[in-house]
Amino acid sequence: MTIRTFWAILLKVLGIWLIIGGVSVSLQLVSTLFTFMGEDFTANLILMIIFIFLSVAIYMLILWIFVFKTSWLIDKLHLEKDFEEKTIGLKIKATTILRIATIVIGGIMLIDALPQLCKEMMTLYQQKIIFRQSTEMPWLILYLVKFVIGILLMSNSEKIVALIEKESKKEEESK
Repeated sequence: MTIRTFWAILLKVLGIWLIIGGVSVSLQLVSTLFTFMGEDFTANLILMIIFIFLSVAIYMLILWIFVFKTSWLIDKLHLEKDFEEKTIGLKIKATTILRIATIVIGGIMLIDALPQLCKEMMTLYQQKIIFRQSTEMPWLILYLVKFVIGILLMSNSEKIVALIEKESKKEEESK
């Protein structure tokens, strides 16, 4: 299996996993339509429909990119870059495994945080409309930080692996 094939399979699986999380968020957004029975129901309904449309559009775009435009995504994210091996076999360098693991962990964090971040943003918006206050801000910050860390792990995997390698060498030299 080549590195490109590995990334193609992984990105497709991550895209499908993201859609699974996105379905639950979309269903929660639809269920919130029934909470807006207040004084300005029409304006809130229009706003909710826009939120739902944007959420579904974003998830469909991500699904399309991850599942159907995988080669383009691999090229844009430079996932094949700087891999010395062209195929994945039993003899993989530790740095390669660390880099793949860093990117996978970042991807999992990103995929896990995105639906929760959307949900918390919607909850924050709802509470400001209904109660004029919010207790959900810490959760929103948590998922935003988790989302950003996931992106940073994926985009800076080479630097993170270099840092890990450097610290490992320092530890070995001190022994």
